[in-house]
Amino acid sequence: MSQEKFWILFSKKLAGEAGAEELNELEALILQHPEWQYAIQNIEELWKNHPHTDSIHAEDAYLLHLHRMEDLNIPFGQFPTLSIETKRPVRKMKWYWAAAILLLVAGSWWGIRKMTASKTEAPIARAVNEITTRPGSKSKVELPDGTMVWLNAGSKLTYDKNYGLELREVTLTGEGYFDVVKNKNKPFIIHTSSINIKVLGTVFNVKAYPQDKHTETSLIRGSIEVTIKNRPNDKIILSPSEKLVVENDEIIEKDKQAAHHEGAAQPTDLSALVSVNKLKYISADSVVAETAWINNRLIFRDEAFSDLALRMERWYDVQMEIGDPALQNKRVTGIFRERPLNRRWKP
Repeated sequence: MSQEKFWILFSKKLAGEAGAEELNELEALILQHPEWQYAIQNIEELWKNHPHTDSIHAEDAYLLHLHRMEDLNIPFGQFPTLSIETKRPVRKMKWYWAAAILLLVAGSWWGIRKMTASKTEAPIARAVNEITTRPGSKSKVELPDGTMVWLNAGSKLTYDKNYGLELREVTLTGEGYFDVVKNKNKPFIIHTSSINIKVLGTVFNVKAYPQDKHTETSLIRGSIEVTIKNRPNDKIILSPSEKLVVENDEIIEKDKQAAHHEGAAQPTDLSALVSVNKLKYISADSVVAETAWINNRLIFRDEAFSDLALRMERWYDVQMEIGDPALQNKRVTGIFRERPLNRRWKP
């Protein structure tokens, strides 16, 4: 049902007929399924250059391409079967025609991927491996190419069972530390709800929890290329010991504005969306706060207590209650090691 709802809301957004509540619902669905991001971005790019279909033929085109998409075994769920009341005002049904055109565009994209796929690959409806860590736990995973991934509490990593044959792509929800095996012919790509990261071989950390205000990536060794959601032409290259911070709320707001102002140009200044800073090492043992969690340490420096409480909930698998609202924005600094948490803790 969520996939069918997505296609309806996505069509309304493209047609410029989605209301504020519908845009919020659409954003929530996308945050729940970051693995959809790659398909969404490619379809949106094709949509911009796709000619508008005559509405008289839109329904026939919709049904025709629905069958074609079924033949392609879409891995993205099923498109909804829509009915249309011809007595309804045409202006109220613009999103329906958008759905028909969207199907043409999506069909083109999946068709291209199918035609360019290796003969050794399975059909597009591929099985997916999923590794999940519950709150209060961590895990270590070795991918088929030898790449090592450490997953923090409350995280999920998914990748195609044909990973490495043509592409090395994974989707991350939560936090992961990656030690990527170098392969210049097959870049390693990570998809999150806010950013995509492309590397050849390097060591870095990514934090992309849906509930957090920020998405972060911290580079330890090598080089990575980051693109922001819905801004594929804006590429940010990180050097070792640099950290990229993305404002998730700002990205959501920009998407809403773009939906209400079809064809509006994207802002050229990224400063409202991202910042790049140098990593700071803890002088005592040269530990980076952003990656200390893989050694069972939770390091926080000048952090809002409300943000720390959210991290502690995942770290210890507990429910945090801040008794005094005045403490929400109190800045705290400290280190927690892997040990039981007292029932009451004062900042």
